[in-house]
Amino acid sequence: MNYIWAGMICIGIFFSVINNNLSSFTDGLLNSCSEAVEFVIGLSGIMAVWCGIMKIAEKSGLIDSAAHKFMPLIKYLFPEEKNTETIAIILMSFMANIFGAGNSATVFSLKAMERLDMENHYSDTASNTMCMFLALNMSMIQLVPITVIKIRSQLGSADSASIIIPSIIVGTISMIASVIVCKYYERKKTKP
Repeated sequence: MNYIWAGMICIGIFFSVINNNLSSFTDGLLNSCSEAVEFVIGLSGIMAVWCGIMKIAEKSGLIDSAAHKFMPLIKYLFPEEKNTETIAIILMSFMANIFGAGNSATVFSLKAMERLDMENHYSDTASNTMCMFLALNMSMIQLVPITVIKIRSQLGSADSASIIIPSIIVGTISMIASVIVCKYYERKKTKP
């Protein structure tokens, strides 16, 4: 990745020198650096709030309660998973994704995948549970895509929340497609 970034900067400098426009390049580089810092600070506030909400939900027992309510669905999606703590972490990841806090969901997703890998005995081949979790995590429906709304708002969108309905529609379609594909390959794998 370092080579890619270094290459991009070198290409930018090269074309700036060729076009006799090096001062515009440096001004643009410095401006984009300061804009990036402001952007990250704006997103970190959303992440902090969401992580706090998820911690409160975890400590209050809301996550465990949701885990029990969604257990039939979880058993269908992850029939091989028996560890309730892993299921709770998977649910926390899904909830963060559903409410559009994808950056916060990453923490839970990594923790869940570590546990699933440990339960899979660190095999070179991913288990069905790991494949289903990854597919669902990448295609999860977002009821309120907070991060996208924040980005659109920061960039001056007239109606930054107009993304909600299309997000729900596309998320539902992609999630259903992911489950169908994973279940197809699970069945195909178990057939002799």
